[in-house]
Amino acid sequence: MSADPTRDRLVLLGSKGGPALRPGGPWPSSSVLEIGGRYIVVDCGLGVTRGLADAGISPKALDLVFITHLHSDHVLELGPLVHTAWTAGLATPVTVFGPPGTGHYWQRFCQAMEFDIETRIVDEGRPDIEDMVSIVEFGEGRVMEERGLKVSALRVDHPPVTDCFAVRFEHAGQSVVFSADTAFFPPLADFAKGADILVHEAMLE
Repeated sequence: MSADPTRDRLVLLGSKGGPALRPGGPWPSSSVLEIGGRYIVVDCGLGVTRGLADAGISPKALDLVFITHLHSDHVLELGPLVHTAWTAGLATPVTVFGPPGTGHYWQRFCQAMEFDIETRIVDEGRPDIEDMVSIVEFGEGRVMEERGLKVSALRVDHPPVTDCFAVRFEHAGQSVVFSADTAFFPPLADFAKGADILVHEAMLE
């Protein structure tokens, strides 16, 4: 499936905070944003791969991935998502943007899956998965600007995690902001000002 630039959409694949699952309940945090002909996965909580399939998106279409922070309910299925796309025939590079430590996660995942990866390279003729994935660790400010897509990040208040970032995507006059997990944080209002959609964490104590 190729991206359709005339059909921008946002699909919330998982909207639950925390890693615990309950029967019939929502899955942990993950979304897919189709904008400007790009498929952008935001956070990779458990269930993201199945969620993409249910949304009608082939894993081979995987393009950009953004991780807001390294809590398990936002990053646990990053490796399995990319690996599943690779086994499905991924033929184009994937760039993963995440906070400091994302590269370490990816390196350790590839080490854990070393037997399977090496076997499939030899037996199935697949390209080396590590050559197809680029990890970009980001901080606050402009994250990327490519093909009309602009992405910026704001560090938010999510103790004890210090590297947790709200992310803003802008393309052709449209904008979508993800708050990530955060406590009350007034600068986020300015960061999200004018956005068409704000996907914001909420907690009921």
